Amino acid sequence: MDARYLPAMKTLTVREAEKQLGQLVAEAARGDVIVLTDGNVEVTLTARAAGKPFDPEEDSPELEAELLKAVDGPYTPYSSEEMRALGEQIIRDQRKQ
Repeated sequence: MDARYLPAMKTLTVREAEKQLGQLVAEAARGDVIVLTDGNVEVTLTARAAGKPFDPEEDSPELEAELLKAVDGPYTPYSSEEMRALGEQIIRDQRKQ
């Protein structure tokens, strides 16, 4: 397969991802593969089909757990509701492009 058609792949720890979550969501929406790791746990960010809102509880319980850990962390000033709204807004904006 021609390498020009392969999606980019990026692996980061949850701590690294905290600082660039919006960018990572945008990259995943473009088709890039984003893998988040926390010790032995790995989750992959993937884009969803347009028209169905993203539901972390249903679509990726592992991702929800990692995001909630980040929200509860000492470096995040946002509540879980604010983080969810921000993520959904980023996804909506990417779909418009």
